[in-house]
Amino acid sequence: MRSYGKIFLALCLAGFVGGILYANTGARDHILAAGIFSDYFLEQYTQAEIQTQDYFWYILSVRAGLLGVIALMGQMKKLRRWIVAAVLVWTGFLGGLFFTAAVIKLGPVGILFCLAAIIPQALFYIAGYGIVLWYFYSFPRASWNSAKTVGTILTIGVGIISESYLNPIFLKIFLKTI
Repeated sequence: MRSYGKIFLALCLAGFVGGILYANTGARDHILAAGIFSDYFLEQYTQAEIQTQDYFWYILSVRAGLLGVIALMGQMKKLRRWIVAAVLVWTGFLGGLFFTAAVIKLGPVGILFCLAAIIPQALFYIAGYGIVLWYFYSFPRASWNSAKTVGTILTIGVGIISESYLNPIFLKIFLKTI
């Protein structure tokens, strides 16, 4: 079982390195042209009034939809491990792309921006989605039970709440200090 953690980490890191390489080679021009990390956009964000209830429902639909897709795809018995690997590599790739884009546009402050953008919800999402991915990867040796269901719902639910209500506050505070 311990080796699964190493496999998960290796898959995420492989995707992360791939995202960094892609951002520095294939997507560098697109990143430089994109406005998401521009001073104008970041200034607009600090002044914007976030409708937290609407944002909550949006985040809920996105995160629950992702969980639903993973759960449905995980039902394909012969593809379970491949699906888990694809999710982990893709997540790592997007993380590497995001971090690199932030560093390209903001410099070293970009790393801090990324951390402010993903904390605290990422900790809960890693735990919640991790339960589901771990189960699919270790199937049939592992069985699904009510503790896994409750753990998944609670951790992803807390992640959704923190992303909807806490994260906009953290980002605004961070952006006002840089």
